[in-house]
Amino acid sequence: MLTNKGSLSLLSDYGDNSSDDDVPGPRVSTKRTHKDDDVNLSFKKRLPLPDSFLRDNVVNEEHIDEPSLHNGRIRSFAHERGNWATFVYIPLEQQDGVKDLVNEIIRCAPESINLKPVDDFHISLTKTVILRHHWINPFVDSVKLRTKYLNKFMILFNDLKIYCNEERTRTFIGLRIQTGYDSLKSLVDILDVCLGEFSLPAFYEDPSFHMSIVWCAGDLENELKEILPEFSNRFQELMDSYSQDNWYMYVSYLLCKSGNKHFKFGLI
Repeated sequence: MLTNKGSLSLLSDYGDNSSDDDVPGPRVSTKRTHKDDDVNLSFKKRLPLPDSFLRDNVVNEEHIDEPSLHNGRIRSFAHERGNWATFVYIPLEQQDGVKDLVNEIIRCAPESINLKPVDDFHISLTKTVILRHHWINPFVDSVKLRTKYLNKFMILFNDLKIYCNEERTRTFIGLRIQTGYDSLKSLVDILDVCLGEFSLPAFYEDPSFHMSIVWCAGDLENELKEILPEFSNRFQELMDSYSQDNWYMYVSYLLCKSGNKHFKFGLI
């Protein structure tokens, strides 16, 4: 049996002879224990990282936008990890009258203009802005605090108008409102304050509140304005055919979409 002194001596000898070239992980000596140098060299080689680790821990992976995958739509800003596209809006469930209006506009449009229905009907109250992930909850809390005492109100649509986005990459036909402007402008003013807390851009200075119903890729504002009177005539005919409740919105809540998250703000 080894004495305590003998054991300490062995440990001392082992530590003195250890190599500085250690393998990853807990400190393990690579002191030679075999006569064959090749065996010792293979033991000291670093093992490659698994492919799964490399795939799951990519930091600077480049995201390539593919407009063909989403009907020709082009991002307003490049995708970047940690950035969340965010906007606040009023949603509308699709009414039969609006659905028929969309179909009529698409049917009447010339073949050279490829109009498509808007996926979700809504009235925007902010521009689409970028929030860092850690800003989302503070921004939502600010909106909730500033809107919780606001009253419900009604919006009535009365005519059609052509719109183009700021980048001139998409053109829209929208239903413009007849009543409810003051309530919408009050909401925008409040939301501008919330945006300002994060140094984000405010909404348009003199907004034309509307609900986009069809769109096409590119800047075709002039081409659509030429045939807008025909669309407007069909709109007036449908307004007479359907009851008035097809052409108004009763606003009882707002929604905020940030990436894939949705937040609801009720009005009183």
